[in-house]
Amino acid sequence: GGARRASLFFTTEALKSLRHSSAGRSIPNGGKLSNDMADVLERDMEEVVSRCPDLFIEAGLHFVRRQIVLNGRRPDILFHDVLNLHLLVELQRGRLDEEHLQRHVFYFYDYRAKYPDTHPRLMFLANRVIPQHKEFLDYHGYEYKEIPEREFSRRMADCTNASVDTEVEIRESPGVLPLSYQELLYAVEIQPMTMCYKMLLLLEMIDLADPNGRVSLDAIAIKFKNFFRARLADGKAEENPNRFHRGLLGDRSLEKWKTVIREQPVTHLGSKFIVDEVEYLRWAPDIWTQWNSDLKRELREAAMRRLIAYFQKYVPGGF
Repeated sequence: GGARRASLFFTTEALKSLRHSSAGRSIPNGGKLSNDMADVLERDMEEVVSRCPDLFIEAGLHFVRRQIVLNGRRPDILFHDVLNLHLLVELQRGRLDEEHLQRHVFYFYDYRAKYPDTHPRLMFLANRVIPQHKEFLDYHGYEYKEIPEREFSRRMADCTNASVDTEVEIRESPGVLPLSYQELLYAVEIQPMTMCYKMLLLLEMIDLADPNGRVSLDAIAIKFKNFFRARLADGKAEENPNRFHRGLLGDRSLEKWKTVIREQPVTHLGSKFIVDEVEYLRWAPDIWTQWNSDLKRELREAAMRRLIAYFQKYVPGGF
């Protein structure tokens, strides 16, 4: 799928200078657009959504003129919602592409880490969103609005609110998360999951790593076995019942778990995440050389969110 194939690196195009809205800008053709929006630019889309968010997103949104540039990036539009949460909106004319998706997700990571009290929401608005991107966004709790060109044009013509000053005040601020952290978090988010093993392994590696980034395979096998036995004791399914019979995982021997862990999550995550030393597992050097409390926290939260989402979607009893 598109989410699985996403690149972990920015292109030059993705780092072009940021766009600025203008309060005095007129909408082409007096708001009367062709069905394919051939005359509409993305900055026109930004302005009309800023003026009439109730027509395009939801009621109760308030446009925020002051925006923060982090690591050279900012959202197209920033709103406060009815709960005073920050809504970061990325717009794209036509089809939402990988560059826009990844760039805005990276900004969201940094914004969430720098301003956790805003409890930000992330939204994409485009004329078309392909199924693979819808699946990715739904799975991770990111929001999107797909408004086809003809419908967007109709709503644009209905927007008569001229009272909103859409000129944006830009303020530069240092980011919290280095680009390498953002790439790592994105790599966790795009991991395909047919079982919970990969995220469970990442969590145990995060929690148990010694000063050299190593964890004994015995310790991880015990954690896996205890995790599934605890689920059984709580009356929950161990894993997806379409894949495993009840009791299979909790009753699995430690030696069998050691083999399964090496053959499945270690192999599938690959050496970019974990180095297999047979009796020990070690964080990949590119990860461990950056290790600190911030990376540990962000990586743990990313793996935990994926683990919870997997169980909530596929396993009776949820997480």
